[in-house]
Amino acid sequence: MRGVKQLFLSSFAIITLSWVFGTPIQRIPEAIAQTQVPMRLQHAEGTYTLTVSETNTTKSAYGGQLRLYDVHIAKMFEVTYSDCQEIPNAGGRTWYYFAGNGKIDMGQFRINCQLASDVANTYGLGKPERTAIEYSQEEAGRPISRTRSIPILDITGNKIQRWTNFVQGFRPQSANSEGGNSRSSISFPVSEIVSHMEGKTRVPIFLPSQLPFSQKIYLKNRVETQGYSVVMGHIPNCSATPCYIGSISAKRGGEPAQPPIRGFRSEFKTIQLAGRTQGVFYNGCGAYCTALVEWQYQGVLYRVTMKNGQEKMLVNIANSAIEAGPR
Repeated sequence: MRGVKQLFLSSFAIITLSWVFGTPIQRIPEAIAQTQVPMRLQHAEGTYTLTVSETNTTKSAYGGQLRLYDVHIAKMFEVTYSDCQEIPNAGGRTWYYFAGNGKIDMGQFRINCQLASDVANTYGLGKPERTAIEYSQEEAGRPISRTRSIPILDITGNKIQRWTNFVQGFRPQSANSEGGNSRSSISFPVSEIVSHMEGKTRVPIFLPSQLPFSQKIYLKNRVETQGYSVVMGHIPNCSATPCYIGSISAKRGGEPAQPPIRGFRSEFKTIQLAGRTQGVFYNGCGAYCTALVEWQYQGVLYRVTMKNGQEKMLVNIANSAIEAGPR
């Protein structure tokens, strides 16, 4: 009996995420342990509401590192990824997250299809699990419950810490932000960044005063004699595609973007930036789209780059940097 107990306990330490009707199951070779983490999923017009009964979502979901909050966010990505695979041009999904049976507003989250795909590719997918979702019929009648087979994220081993780090930086949007078109902005920490660059580079430093984002972002800068770059990410020290937002960079003698080869899915055009500065907008798509706006000043190529970026947002950042002048 003692040997059986030890085998169970050692097996219990190996955690694999899965959900059945919103209930995670830890699938373990030779043993199965279950922990109830119920959640209610409701769909209406491209949006979802995820409601849980817990008031403390920071407590452990399985007795380990993963919190209930981490599990709930994972479910959002899993369902969004499944929708994006099933529905052409789905774009993404907006999630409304409530704890305490709807009494605690945990925030609004926007997950576009590219981000969902990046996360699925990074963590991998496990076996499909049955998940119950209530679909609104609006004025046509009561919601219809549908059980779908949705693959789960493989958040196991060293991926657990990576996931908790990612979730920490994946913040809810403000109410006035939708699909990346934020109507608000955050201040760019110019003084802090410039203090790290002064005396280390010989190129004029152009940095924006504001960034057109509503959510908190994290910056990581690199500086050298002939240039610099400031990487924007969803988490601190971002170095992977899922957390990457974009960058602001400068390079003396840098190679300008070139018109794409015919047949390549992209856009290239000359644009007018602040101060009568001539610039270029380029957007190229492969596994995901990379958009950029660039201009030149005193032989230095300046560039604002963003994953799945929109021209207006990139131009706003570039104009903010140009209007501020060399720092």
